[in-house]
Amino acid sequence: MALEERKNRLKEQLAAGQASIGIWCSLANPLTTEIVAGSGADWLLIDGEHSPNDLRSIVVQLQVAAAFPCEPVVRLPSDDPVLIKQFLDAGARSLMIPNVRTADQARAIVESANYAPDGIRGYSMNHRANQFGRIVGYHENCGAKRLLALQIECESGVASAAEIAAIDGVDVLFVGPGDLSCNMGAMGNPGAAHVQQAITAVREAAVAAGKASGILAPVKADADRYLADGFGMVAVGADLGLLARGSDALVASFSTRDA
Repeated sequence: MALEERKNRLKEQLAAGQASIGIWCSLANPLTTEIVAGSGADWLLIDGEHSPNDLRSIVVQLQVAAAFPCEPVVRLPSDDPVLIKQFLDAGARSLMIPNVRTADQARAIVESANYAPDGIRGYSMNHRANQFGRIVGYHENCGAKRLLALQIECESGVASAAEIAAIDGVDVLFVGPGDLSCNMGAMGNPGAAHVQQAITAVREAAVAAGKASGILAPVKADADRYLADGFGMVAVGADLGLLARGSDALVASFSTRDA
């Protein structure tokens, strides 16, 4: 039975200059990911860097997300080419790679995601990404529906942003505001003027190269501002934060105890 790979709506949205709203999935649980996937968000981020996820737990979350029109993006813990190969084969066609600092590193990431002669991705005939051999022409055409979002999280990455954005195969420059603020001497304060200048520089570098920019902005006022500024891929919250803050607020609303 021949199948076709489904469209990557997130990649199409960003290529068309449309804004997309996403939600972080940090709880490493398929039920919470299923809830988030049904929210109407354009995309969700399954976090493999700062969450207790592994390949098997992420595959299950990809399976439950597939019932909804949102695009699941998987953040890997590093730029390890072995991980890139494994997760692509497992069906994670939209990847986020943390802490990209140089153009050479970005080129290596793109090569890890491409088959020869353009890259070093190992070839497997049948895997989950090609529906176990049912998608005709997968190996020749998968790059057209793959999305690579490279995170800029330090001053070196900001300085190299224009070179990184210019690389064919890089789709998004995604700012990590927490790490960026930490690495720029303003830990936990991405609103600091010099950090905001760096964030703007990354967005402008992406725009100049015809690429999309993205950022994590769990405070609504920040998300609205970044969207107005032209960021296309904006994460507006996280399952962990929604549960923690929601439960805190609920208990506080009934509490009669003294502070």
